[in-house]
Amino acid sequence: MKKILCLFGALTLLLTSCSSEDSPSSDLVLLKKNVITTPEGDKITVNYKYDGNKIVSTTDDSGDVGLYYTYTGDLITKIEFKYADGTVDQINTFSYNAEGKLTTFVRVEPNMDWGHKEVYTYNADGTVTAQSFSGDGTTQTLEGTTNTIKFVNGEVSEIISEDASWENHKYTYDNKNNPTKNILGMDKIAFVDGEGNGVKFNILTDTSEGDLWTNSTFTYNENGYPVKEVNTGSDSLGTIEYFY
Repeated sequence: MKKILCLFGALTLLLTSCSSEDSPSSDLVLLKKNVITTPEGDKITVNYKYDGNKIVSTTDDSGDVGLYYTYTGDLITKIEFKYADGTVDQINTFSYNAEGKLTTFVRVEPNMDWGHKEVYTYNADGTVTAQSFSGDGTTQTLEGTTNTIKFVNGEVSEIISEDASWENHKYTYDNKNNPTKNILGMDKIAFVDGEGNGVKFNILTDTSEGDLWTNSTFTYNENGYPVKEVNTGSDSLGTIEYFY
C-alpha cells in the first residue's frame, strides 16, 4: 500500500490491538499497542480499538492521525485515513463476491481528486491476477499494469508485474503467529495495492528488484507471538515492540 505507507507508515504496518473496554474471547490474542522506535531514535505509540475481533480504529499517541474501519458482516469494506480535525486524506474501499473473495479494491485521495483501482481474478492454478486502473476520484478507467500474485501456505509469496517500471516482490516468512491473524477479515485484503502483508505468519524478508525492503528478526513470547521486531531493511520503521 504505497500511498498508505507514505502517510501513515507506523499505523498501517501494525493493524492489530484490543482496547481495555472490549471483551473478546479469553483465548483470542489481540494486541493493545505497539511502540515503534525509528532509526533516528524517535518513539511512536500506536493504540488500537476493537469490537470483539473486528478492528474499529488505530491511532497514534498524539491523536493527530488515525485509521477507521467499516465492516459489512464479517468483511472489511472501508478504511478511512483521517486527521484529528476530521479531514479525510484517503479512503480505501473493498468489494467481494458471493464467496467472500475480494474482487475490487479502490483507493481514493479526495484532496487530490485521484483514484486507483485493482480488479482481481482468481485462477485455477491458485494465483490471483490483479488488473490496475487509475483516474479521478469518481471513475478509474485508465488501464495500468497487470500483476500476478502467488501464494504459499496462504501467504503472498511473490508479486510479478508485466510492467518493468513496477516493483516485483518476493517474500519469506517465519512459522510463528502474526499479530493480525485474529483480526476478522484481514486475510481477505492481504495483497492489495501491489504489495503483500503477512496474515498468519510474519514477513522475514521482502525483496524488490534486488533491494531488501524488509529484513526482520523477531523475538517471540511463549505463545509464539512477536514481542519485538528489529527490521534492518531499506523500508524499515526501526524496532517495533508488541504489547498484548
